[in-house]
Amino acid sequence: MTEQGYFQSGSNKLFYTYSNPSEQIKKTGIIFVHAANGSRLGPHRMFVELAHRLNNLGFATMRFDLTGCGDSTGMVCGDDIKSDIKDVAAAVGFFMSKPHMESICLLGISRGARVIFSTIARHQIPVKSAILLSTPVSTAKAAARSFSIRLREYFHKSKDYKNIKKLLTGRVNIKQVMKTLTTALALSRRYSKSGNKTFASKCPILFIYGQNDPTATDSKSFYSRVCRQHNIPHECIIIRQANHSFFHYKWKEQISEQVETWLKKGVNRYGAENE
Repeated sequence: MTEQGYFQSGSNKLFYTYSNPSEQIKKTGIIFVHAANGSRLGPHRMFVELAHRLNNLGFATMRFDLTGCGDSTGMVCGDDIKSDIKDVAAAVGFFMSKPHMESICLLGISRGARVIFSTIARHQIPVKSAILLSTPVSTAKAAARSFSIRLREYFHKSKDYKNIKKLLTGRVNIKQVMKTLTTALALSRRYSKSGNKTFASKCPILFIYGQNDPTATDSKSFYSRVCRQHNIPHECIIIRQANHSFFHYKWKEQISEQVETWLKKGVNRYGAENE
């Protein structure tokens, strides 16, 4: 069964897609949280494909658009994630009102993963586990690495005759190129590095990064340190050759396999009940 509609988050209406298996529904459901400038579809429809796969395994899923994104109302909150945190907390409350739900797993990518991490730190919610893809943290080193990678990509493209022709005929979107490079440099101040003094909801966390994600090294180190400080069980997996958004089908397939393994067996390593 698939259901679409709106739920309330403060003064905003957030659009959602809820799906559950027709039989043998599990007591734990999965909520997806998208990245900045994204939607409930996920990057390259990753969330749609993964939700369908999890539905077939007996998990109910909910994908939704954060405030100001997709089909939701309101204004995008920029670099301040407080509004997004409220949205996730509201999504949890709404999802838990659905039949059979006793606990949730939160799954997010990039900014969405950062929002989930802050949500479980600040709100006491019935979260059983979290799966965080490309969770970012801001450092000057990560910004410089991101800028360098983007610059190399454009330099490589400039060797292609077709791209040279586009440039000479004015068909290259120079504004978009400059925006991409500027965004890479702005990474050093986009996300706060301040640690959380307490965690309202502690749960096992699976971190997944792409090998070619410029933020992976610093981010992995930062979040592992915070988890150790708060005695939060966690694991980190690196997808070889993958980038920040895992755009290739083979990388999405690896993520799907890791998510399935985590939901079926991984959480049990920390003494949690398998459902």
